[in-house]
Amino acid sequence: MEYELRSGSNVAHAARKINDVYGANTTNKRTTCYCFACFRSVNFTLKIEPRGHPKTLIDNDELKTIVEADDELAAAFDVRIKTILVY
Repeated sequence: MEYELRSGSNVAHAARKINDVYGANTTNKRTTCYCFACFRSVNFTLKIEPRGHPKTLIDNDELKTIVEADDELAAAFDVRIKTILVY
């Protein structure tokens, strides 16, 4: 459908061509129209735009406390830290 949109086909012509290629009742005008609208609303440029970093959701001190507790559990049960983290 994207190809048909970019090649300048209208909705009816695109739906007809898709059905000819992929079989009858593969799509209809309503679905094709919806897809055309979705494709038109998407930015297809490949330009890299700057983005900000996501906010940290965990407090680093809290994370450090959790990791240290896992280390203590591993030592207490004489298992590797990986065993604690899996469960």
